[in-house]
Amino acid sequence: YLPAGADWYDFRTGERFAGGRTVTTRCPINAFPLYVRAGSIVPMGPADLQYATERPGAPYEIRIYPGANATFTLYEDDNETYAYERGERATYDLTWDDAAQTLTIGARQGTFPGLVAERTLSIQLLVPGANAVREVRYTGQPVEMKFAP
Repeated sequence: YLPAGADWYDFRTGERFAGGRTVTTRCPINAFPLYVRAGSIVPMGPADLQYATERPGAPYEIRIYPGANATFTLYEDDNETYAYERGERATYDLTWDDAAQTLTIGARQGTFPGLVAERTLSIQLLVPGANAVREVRYTGQPVEMKFAP
């Protein structure tokens, strides 16, 4: 059952479903049904990493599931110590304006030893049948990306 009040996306296929109904789906034995609420931002690291510090500068994939406004605060630290308890960490906000079809990546707040100064972000706007993908080199400064409606 997909709760009412929003549309939902099948995580694997990107297919969009109206909420407030039951969905029956087939999936491989090594997967499970996963649905993402419209108006969500889902950051993902490389699928082939075996541990968090294997490739600290690896690109992030940012998936935007349109249908409503969304915000997400991306958090980074050294992935190894408790230094975050002393404030050694960095964050930046991702804000999706659904009406304007615009993603704003805010200025980085904070720092820590080993912070990756520049990171490639692969932004994927999930539109069934026509996904839009853009890449940006994020340096900690604000970035605004407009996607054509």
